[in-house]
Amino acid sequence: MRESGYFLPHVAIGYGVTALAALSVWPLLRYVVGVQSDWIILSAMVAIGVGFGVWFIRYAKMLWLVIDVKLNPPTREDFQSRGRR
Repeated sequence: MRESGYFLPHVAIGYGVTALAALSVWPLLRYVVGVQSDWIILSAMVAIGVGFGVWFIRYAKMLWLVIDVKLNPPTREDFQSRGRR
């Protein structure tokens, strides 16, 4: 049985991937698109960071679940007995 706070490590996964997504906007806008305004680049980074962060929460939880099941697979003792054998 998993304790309360089991999905708490998803925050680190979500933060890391969101930070990478937001930081990748700068070279994309500066060197690929050619935007020279720092205000536009910063606004786009914040918008991508917030939008992607909200969208990615469920996937961060899924990634944490996959990592945990791979590292610590459930055993028969992890499930509650309901009077069956």
